[in-house]
Amino acid sequence: MHDLEYQLEDYGEDAVLLHSEGFISEPRKADPASKWSTWAKLGLSVIIVASACALYVISASNSGQHNAYGLRQPSQYPGLELSEELGNKDRKAGPMTYFPNKIVRVNKALPDQVYTSGSHVILSDDDSMFFQWHLRKSKFTSCYIDSVVAPPEDGLAANKTYTSSGSLTHIQIWNVTTPTESMKSLSWNSRPQRIALMGTVAFLPQKEKIEQLELEDGWESLLPTRFSCGEKMTVSIEVACEGCRLEFEQLFSFPPLAFDLTEIG
Repeated sequence: MHDLEYQLEDYGEDAVLLHSEGFISEPRKADPASKWSTWAKLGLSVIIVASACALYVISASNSGQHNAYGLRQPSQYPGLELSEELGNKDRKAGPMTYFPNKIVRVNKALPDQVYTSGSHVILSDDDSMFFQWHLRKSKFTSCYIDSVVAPPEDGLAANKTYTSSGSLTHIQIWNVTTPTESMKSLSWNSRPQRIALMGTVAFLPQKEKIEQLELEDGWESLLPTRFSCGEKMTVSIEVACEGCRLEFEQLFSFPPLAFDLTEIG
């Protein structure tokens, strides 16, 4: 009995002694403040979800109204827009070598045959080539026309070779009239007329050219194909070869294999 009273005192009025099941607690009444806190949290969650749904609907409807027209498009060739600026800087830095704007063949044996401008160069007793350059204004007032031929090993590695027969040391460069229309196509009958022989050039790699022609330092300034330039102008020439044959592709790539126009001073 003493033990029982002790247990009852420990648990106080909230405990009830059952015959065989020990002690259990009475259910406690809910706290009104706790109930309001739960409802507040639930309401806040509903507001957050509703706001998120509304924001999604608004953004989706706006995205359907966008038009890509007028937006800046990514460039497929990044840096290309700087090429002209870099070219201008190069012209200011030193003399330029110009690749022809037009390269057209004519054939004396087929005087009515019309050939269009292209990369294929053929010189023979019957075939002449006409070259045309459009020069810009430049601080360099002297130019010359010459062949540019890479060393054989470099040309072979780049698949840029030529076939020839006869001597290639006296290829003629003629000053000719400039057509009033663009020189996109020519025939022997419609070709520009010769004005004067400017001189001859050798179609050889530079090392062989210097050795065979016994050229000295500064030989470029003594070339007979030198002429005055520096102003915006169009230069047209005829390249001819007597007693020889030369055939190659003149492409705008490295190493060079070409007849080119170069500024000198």
